[in-house]
Amino acid sequence: MNPPLSASLPVGTTGLPPLGGGPLALFRALWWALIIAALGAVAWSLTDGAALPVILGLRIAKSAVLISVAIILFRRRPRDPVAALLGLAFLLWTISSSVNFVLPPGAIWPALLDRVRFLPFALALLLFPDGEWRPPWTKLIAVAIVATFVLGCAEAAGLIATDIYLPIAIGCVLGGLLALVLRYRETEPGPQKQQLKWISLGLFFGIGLILSARSAAWVARDAAMPLVGNVAIEGAFQLGIIVLALGFLVSLLRFRLYDAEAAISRSAIYAALTLSVVGIFAAGESLIELLGQRYFGSSIGSVSGSVAAALAAVLLTPLHGRISSWAEHYFQHDLAEFKRELPNLLLAHSAGSSVKRLAAVVLPRIEQAVQSTRIALILDSRLVATRGIALPAARRLLRSWQAPDHSTPVGRNDEDPFPLHMTVRCPLGGIRGWLLLGPRPDGSFYGSDDLEALAEVGPAFQRTLILVAEREMELARQHRATKALNQTITMLSMRLEQVERLSIPERTT
Repeated sequence: MNPPLSASLPVGTTGLPPLGGGPLALFRALWWALIIAALGAVAWSLTDGAALPVILGLRIAKSAVLISVAIILFRRRPRDPVAALLGLAFLLWTISSSVNFVLPPGAIWPALLDRVRFLPFALALLLFPDGEWRPPWTKLIAVAIVATFVLGCAEAAGLIATDIYLPIAIGCVLGGLLALVLRYRETEPGPQKQQLKWISLGLFFGIGLILSARSAAWVARDAAMPLVGNVAIEGAFQLGIIVLALGFLVSLLRFRLYDAEAAISRSAIYAALTLSVVGIFAAGESLIELLGQRYFGSSIGSVSGSVAAALAAVLLTPLHGRISSWAEHYFQHDLAEFKRELPNLLLAHSAGSSVKRLAAVVLPRIEQAVQSTRIALILDSRLVATRGIALPAARRLLRSWQAPDHSTPVGRNDEDPFPLHMTVRCPLGGIRGWLLLGPRPDGSFYGSDDLEALAEVGPAFQRTLILVAEREMELARQHRATKALNQTITMLSMRLEQVERLSIPERTT
């Protein structure tokens, strides 16, 4: 089952303590003030007649997501200091991003709100996810963040005539990102590492979209931008904020933490495939047009785009296969290694092994690949091996377990202590046993990539297991037959000795 969402995140002894007393009361007061201000900003944006309906819709959608995330964090992580900082930052972001990119001269409050929003967001990024100062030098970055906030407020208010706030603020954010990377490298595999993976995905795409929108707006600040360009810039900016917020939300609530690798892998596939297809189309069109104009005249220019599109379409399938293999190798290494190495491992243990020895080799690989909390192997109505749970405990859990009536290779029942059921079939198709997998550490069910990997190696595992089991049974039968034969020979020898002893006196008389 999923952990209670109201539970607090673990807070280390060297980090920020859970909110309580005065700090908690102050946070709640600030949160209620900002939620009212955010709702007011959204209502005010509806009266902005100069805003295009599409852009207005994008802003409202972004505001709805940010306010929803802030409410969820407020209700389900009420004492977590990192969640509190993020909730305040998202509400401030709702207010400050409800205005246009280019502010009118003399506008101070929007700029001040942007500076105030920077402070909790940068601190939350620095302390994510457990509020600890890791590495120790993050305390210096925190001091720099506070100093940058003061500098930015002074600049926005016109108290000092400098223009260095933005580069220093970007440096502070980069320092927070560096701390996240180092924290990820020194964190042992587990829920916290999965949290860091999720937030890395949200930060990568969110900040990328926001910086792209900011850069495009800065480049086009003095030029007349067409409607499509304005919508694209606004859409990228608002979508970047949404992605950031959802990344933090999923990570802090620990929702489907162990789908992070699949999400990162698919995102990398889509990004790389899009860039590759666009690159092939652009290069192909330019090359075909250049060669066509040189050898066939200017008439080839009208068909160069069609030929380049056809070339990109032809290369799409092989590109997808290669990029998918690359992404799986780098972002789902355990799963890729499991699918690649298990067949050879099964082949090496198919001869001269026993069911228990085979299970002792295979079950740890399954556990590592799909992050299962516990595994049980049932063969011929007998629990023969477990992983992550002792045999007596597994027997107690399975005491009232009924074999599923489904005939599919993989089945699911969330009410069972082992929600994933994989059949073990003999060559003639009959069910000989079950491979049972418990939930992942966050209580969630397995993702589609995990199920595909298990289905891919399942037939080889079943063949090897049945082969080893049959050989083990045959050896047991031979052993019993040999033992019975030895017992018979021993008994006959004893009787023969008795007969010989009885016959000796008769000969002597």
